[in-house]
Amino acid sequence: MSSSAKERQTSHSSTGEKEEPCSYAIQLVTSSGLPMVMQTAIELGLLDIIANLGQASASEIASHLHINNPDAPFMLDRMPYLLSSHSVLSCSAIDSDGDGGGFRRVHSITPVSKYFVSNQDGVSLSPLLALI
Repeated sequence: MSSSAKERQTSHSSTGEKEEPCSYAIQLVTSSGLPMVMQTAIELGLLDIIANLGQASASEIASHLHINNPDAPFMLDRMPYLLSSHSVLSCSAIDSDGDGGGFRRVHSITPVSKYFVSNQDGVSLSPLLALI
């Protein structure tokens, strides 16, 4: 094997060795986001509100939380959106004004999220998130 081939192989393996721990470190940092958002959504009752309404936009959720902050719908929209990206909720775009000029996101319950919504006896998997 030529010396340049050895250098390329050594360079490539050392780059891979550097990228693997970095990739894992990023995974560790980002993996805590979903449980934190799930816990916050459950504490606020977002999943129960969405389950009761069938589907809900961030504005509808905020109105049921009785929040006085005018930016609450915008701030609140991030949580269901993240949960939708992990298939905990589903997300659809619906025509908000009827003429196709504007759309809004609405979220609904999925089979997974039903386990985190309190049933008729008040039982769900929600308390287990506090253990994480």
